[in-house]
Amino acid sequence: MSDLFNLIIILLLISLSLVVIRLLRGPSLADRALAGDQISIHVVMIIIVYSIATAQEMLIDLVIVTAIVGFISVAVIGIYIDRGTRGKFRAETTD
Repeated sequence: MSDLFNLIIILLLISLSLVVIRLLRGPSLADRALAGDQISIHVVMIIIVYSIATAQEMLIDLVIVTAIVGFISVAVIGIYIDRGTRGKFRAETTD
């Protein structure tokens, strides 16, 4: 791999570590959900850069699966947050 690809991967890993810190410290569930989405995006980007650098075309299948799983997980977490918010709203209006 060339120096440019190494630099890109290092920058992505630094960014990924900052996102993991946000995942652990996030004050709300929405912050953690957003950080989880960002982690899946970072993993996809790292796999794509590695695939381009090493000319391994079969890793594109892994990228597609990782992106789909990341999207589905964020959608499920969004539904969970929405239902929790509606439950709190209903509890406040009945009191």
